[in-house]
Amino acid sequence: MRPGRVRMAVHRSGKIYIVVAVVLGVLAINGGNNFHYLAAASLLGYMAVSGEAGKRNVRGASVSLSFPDEIYAGTPFLATVEVTNTKRFQAISLLDVSVLGGAAFFPAILPGEKKAAAVKLLAPRRGMSDAGAVRLSSVYPFNLFTCSFSIPCPERLTAFPEPLMADEGVRASCMIGIDDLEEALSRPGPQRQLSDSDIAGVRPYAEGDPMRLIHWKSSAKTGSLKSRLYEALSGGKIIDLDVLTASGVEKGLSCASWEIMDSIRTGEAIGLMNRGQLLDISSERHDKLSMLRALALYE
Repeated sequence: MRPGRVRMAVHRSGKIYIVVAVVLGVLAINGGNNFHYLAAASLLGYMAVSGEAGKRNVRGASVSLSFPDEIYAGTPFLATVEVTNTKRFQAISLLDVSVLGGAAFFPAILPGEKKAAAVKLLAPRRGMSDAGAVRLSSVYPFNLFTCSFSIPCPERLTAFPEPLMADEGVRASCMIGIDDLEEALSRPGPQRQLSDSDIAGVRPYAEGDPMRLIHWKSSAKTGSLKSRLYEALSGGKIIDLDVLTASGVEKGLSCASWEIMDSIRTGEAIGLMNRGQLLDISSERHDKLSMLRALALYE
C-alpha cells in the first residue's frame, strides 16, 4: 500500500511557534527594528522548511498488514505491521502507524529497509470485516506539524465467536458420543469424505454400521466382517450446534468456539453438526479453523 495525498496539521508546539513568529512580525512593523525583521523572517523560513521536510519524510513509505489465523471476538490479538522505505537516499523518521485502534512506532527506517512491528488489536464482534484504513503520521523534524496520510487496507479479517466454556450439563447435552459418530457419518447431506489415510484400525462389524465403513480386505482375510475405525473417530466428539444455540445463538456459538479452540490445543478430533447435517470431523488444525470460520459466518 502506497501513500496518497499528504495532509498537514499544526501540532501544539507549532501553534506556540506561530504565535511567537506573529508577535515578532508585529514588533518589527511597529518598531522598525531590523533585528526583529530578521528574527521574524528566520522563524517563518524555518517553519516552511519544517513543513516541507515533514512531507518528504513520510513519502515513499509502503505498508502491509498480516493477521494471525486465529482471531476471536473480544480477545486481543497481535497483528504484524510491515513498513518499507522505498526511497533511495532519505530515511523515514519518527513514523507512527495506526490501524483498528492499535499503533506502532518506527524511530527510523533507512533507505530500502523493511521493518516490522507487532500491533495489539481487538475485534469487537464475530464475522468478517474490513480492516479499514491505515494511517501513517510523523512529527518529523521539529514537532511543529503532523504530516499524515491514510490508505485503505485490502486485507480482511475473520473474527471467530468469543470463546466461552459451557456448563457441564450443557456440554454433555450437546456432545455426540464416540459410539454415535459412525451413525452420524451415515446421515445424508454434505459430509467430509474420509480417506484410507485416516484409518486408525479395524474392529468387528456391529449391526447398523453403514456399508461404507466395512473394510472388505480385512473381512476377506478373517472370514468375518470388519469395520474401519477412522482416526477422526478415535477419541473424538461432535458438537451439536442446534442444541447449543437453542437457548441463545451468540452464547451457543461462543461455547462451540471454546470447544474447537480447546481441541486445537489438545489435538483431539472434533466434529461440527449444524441443522442435522454433519459438516466435518477432523483432528487437523486447518479443518478446525474451517469450523471456526463457519461459526463466525453463522446466520
